[in-house]
Amino acid sequence: MEEKVGFRRALSAAVVLGLYSGFMLAVAIAMVLGTGGLKTAAFLWGATIVLCSIILTPILAGGRKRGLAETDATVNNLRDGLSEFNEGVGGWRSLSHVRGEGMGASVSLSHASNPLIIIEKALKIASDCKITFRFSKSDPTLRDRVLPILEEKVGQNRIQRRTKSLTVTPEQIIDRSVIITRMMMLCPPLAVAGSVAFYSLAPEQIILTILGGFAGAVLGMMVVTNKGR
Repeated sequence: MEEKVGFRRALSAAVVLGLYSGFMLAVAIAMVLGTGGLKTAAFLWGATIVLCSIILTPILAGGRKRGLAETDATVNNLRDGLSEFNEGVGGWRSLSHVRGEGMGASVSLSHASNPLIIIEKALKIASDCKITFRFSKSDPTLRDRVLPILEEKVGQNRIQRRTKSLTVTPEQIIDRSVIITRMMMLCPPLAVAGSVAFYSLAPEQIILTILGGFAGAVLGMMVVTNKGR
């Protein structure tokens, strides 16, 4: 069952987003209206925090929790699933070669007679977990042989490359909570930047300044919803 974020975490996140986006809005208003608009800017800042708390809290509360709390369970499942490839004392064994690492698991391929089969099985068992495959110094070419295979199976954007290891990250799921959070973080600064740019061209044209802010916000939405992210 998918674990939800919950009301308290959602409310905290909504307040932070309101503080951030409200501050950006207040900066834009103060820039346009000058010192005479400080009260208006402060009011809009507070109003933004309240509105974000009311509107975003129920939306964010329905999102799923990020991270993987069951790291130990994942490592145990991985060890059990790879135990069929145990080679005995002095060879590859899942108990000694599979370990927990951060929020994921690490699989050492040292002494493995069938490293490619181990990698393929590990990816099936722990598809939703970050897995780091570590390579032996005795076979420096194995990493180069494995890399194109992993790229074909999971794609280049999910592979973190190191000199002696390759890490496969889980596929990122973009839900509505993620989209809303990214928009609230990216759109306000771009809107302010657009307003500043247009205001510098024609300070007396308030409509042009507003259009600049709108253009910046639209640009932020396009970046967030871009499928090539």
